[in-house]
Amino acid sequence: MEPRITRKQLSYWIWSPYHRLSEKEKMNLEQCLKRYPAVRPVYEVVQEYREVVDQRDYDRFLVWLRGQLSDSKQPFYSYAKCLRSDLQAVKHAFLLPYSNGVLEGQINRLKTIKRMMYGRAGLDLLEKRVLYRL
Repeated sequence: MEPRITRKQLSYWIWSPYHRLSEKEKMNLEQCLKRYPAVRPVYEVVQEYREVVDQRDYDRFLVWLRGQLSDSKQPFYSYAKCLRSDLQAVKHAFLLPYSNGVLEGQINRLKTIKRMMYGRAGLDLLEKRVLYRL
């Protein structure tokens, strides 16, 4: 009997660049793509999306986006609609070197600390915990 493949494993294989998978993972991915033909279009769309984003190629991204929006049965149709609704921000993310990733990380850290301390302490202790990590 073959070992069961979890959704988490399959998701990891689909979203990982093929060259980064181990030989066993590549073999398992190929078996899944053969056994479940409906997974192949999803895999191909995801790999193309990853490549476009990794290379920051805005023109290819627009081609990918049009392809997803061309048919409501495309795997990422809903996601593509959301991206299209704020295309200016997406364009800036592709073309500009700026990122708010550091800020988002600090906000996430602050929210985590606040959640841990909920109802236990006042503003003084919260301030000390926030500044302690800096």
